[in-house]
Amino acid sequence: MTTDTPVQPAAAPSSNRTSPGRRFTPHNAVRLSPAEAERQGRVTRIVIEKLGAPAAILFLNSQHDGLPDRPLPLATASEDGLQSVLRLLEPKAT
Repeated sequence: MTTDTPVQPAAAPSSNRTSPGRRFTPHNAVRLSPAEAERQGRVTRIVIEKLGAPAAILFLNSQHDGLPDRPLPLATASEDGLQSVLRLLEPKAT
């Protein structure tokens, strides 16, 4: 004879996952101002158009001679920084 014992659903394991529909934001995340976000998007879009995605990622995250910082943070920080990064993409006069 079998005894039908009701099966209790397993308790969901506690986790640090976010609720569906919510994005994870690290506690040390830096929020960009609207102007910074616009410059970051603009430089990323222009560099991808000129170099292609893989080369653009390398370009934006590498140190270059003549720039005080890597191109992505430099272009994000100010309009002058953005223009100095874009000048690197211009063809050199020979």
